[in-house]
Amino acid sequence: MALASTFCLAQSTPKKKAKAPPKPTTTQLQEQIQAQLAVIVELERRLLEQGAQITELQAALAQSQVDTAPGEAEKAAQAAELQALKDQIAALAKQLEDLRAAIPGMLAQQDIAKRLEAVEEAAEKIPELPKAVVSAGDFPGSIRIPGTDTAIKFGGRIRAAAVFTLGPLGSEDRFLTNSIPVEADDEAAGKGKRTTFSANTSRFNFEVRTPVGENYMRAFIEGDFFGPTPTPTGAAVENRTAFRLRHAFAQYRGFLFGQTWSTFSDPASNHQDMDFEGINGENVIRQAQVRYAWKRGKVDLAVAAETPQVSITGGEGVNQIPDLVGRAIWPVKDIGHFQMAGVVRQIRGQWTLDPTVIRSSFAWGASISGVVPFHYFKLTDRLIFQLNVGEGNARYINDLNSLGGQDAVFDDATGNLEPLPATGGYIDLEHQWTQWETTRVMKLRSSFIWSFVAVDNLGFQPEDAYRKTNRFSANLVFSPIDRIDMGVEYIYGSRENKNGLRGTSDQFQIVGIFRF
Repeated sequence: MALASTFCLAQSTPKKKAKAPPKPTTTQLQEQIQAQLAVIVELERRLLEQGAQITELQAALAQSQVDTAPGEAEKAAQAAELQALKDQIAALAKQLEDLRAAIPGMLAQQDIAKRLEAVEEAAEKIPELPKAVVSAGDFPGSIRIPGTDTAIKFGGRIRAAAVFTLGPLGSEDRFLTNSIPVEADDEAAGKGKRTTFSANTSRFNFEVRTPVGENYMRAFIEGDFFGPTPTPTGAAVENRTAFRLRHAFAQYRGFLFGQTWSTFSDPASNHQDMDFEGINGENVIRQAQVRYAWKRGKVDLAVAAETPQVSITGGEGVNQIPDLVGRAIWPVKDIGHFQMAGVVRQIRGQWTLDPTVIRSSFAWGASISGVVPFHYFKLTDRLIFQLNVGEGNARYINDLNSLGGQDAVFDDATGNLEPLPATGGYIDLEHQWTQWETTRVMKLRSSFIWSFVAVDNLGFQPEDAYRKTNRFSANLVFSPIDRIDMGVEYIYGSRENKNGLRGTSDQFQIVGIFRF
């Protein structure tokens, strides 16, 4: 009968779907979804038809019961036919429900496939930006460079200064003790009171560290804007604004290569003098070098070969053998230290009066320095000191290095090259004030510094040769936070020449330093 053929059509509907490829494409997924939707529509149509047939069959059965009483066999056959129809409808409904449930998963799979295709397509191109994000680095204040194992740190400071020169002086924005005029005909003798504002001593730096096994490779570069600005004629002017290199070095294990503080210097003796020039008698210089440092017990040791730049009066340096430096540092209490250092050098130069004459001489220098802290009323004062002695060691004494020509002198009569004996040093008492409670919180402090330089003049030197200088300074420094220093400082200095003539000058400075 027609109803049976309908049942057979429903039963013949394939229930087993074709096996999908392991990784179907988006197009294949879309085709599968469309085929499933077509089957669902067909099943819904057949369910409606069969539902109508069941209603029609039930009505026929009821009418036959009214008209005639059917036999038991006929009634059983009709009931079986009705039940079979109901069972097939239930099976079709279950198949329809399974198909509908499969559609969302296929849609989700289609969405995933689309996204995977987009990622694969993007992977074939060079990305404009790395996918990794900037993260914290491996040392304080650093950030990780995206896509690498290297961390970088940026830093520097803004330094603004107002300098009020109160007496004759050969410098405008700092206190150069060697520029104090002594003779009436000195170039700086006629310069009186004047005022200078500057920010060219501000600086910028960055540091990079990269892990190498259990160690790190470190690189550091820093510069400021205090380089000499050339004039059209090639001469430098006092107002310096050109960018210049301060530090550029790399470290790995105990080795250091590049330009930084000399191994003979002691930058850890960080006095609080506010003048950018620094103290006349201190040993502080940056130069190119190769250094190796190691630790033996509590003592830090280092040896280095450094640039052999020399400055000679009556001639020009001809560098040949590097300066050889060694030092040792011992800790003192919690924040103090004691350092001893030595340098041996070759002073070699070409005589100005006869360029065919090249002379050389042995030179040496020794330095002791340190920081001794002492506590009272929960505050800490520091005694900072340094003493430098030697022959041909002027490069390592600040005031003589600024002046130039003080490592050695050519004797115009004989052509001999003689190194100059020189001594320089300073004592600094750094005091924390306790008059008011707020000063302990705000870090109000003062430094009282005396510094000197003395040269043992040679008999053949002219009468106006540099003999000695003294420098005294006192300041008051206020730090509302660790990154800011605001200070005022008064400086008084004197210079005396070989002939005993003496000159003095003084200066007042207001300085603000803002670190970042």
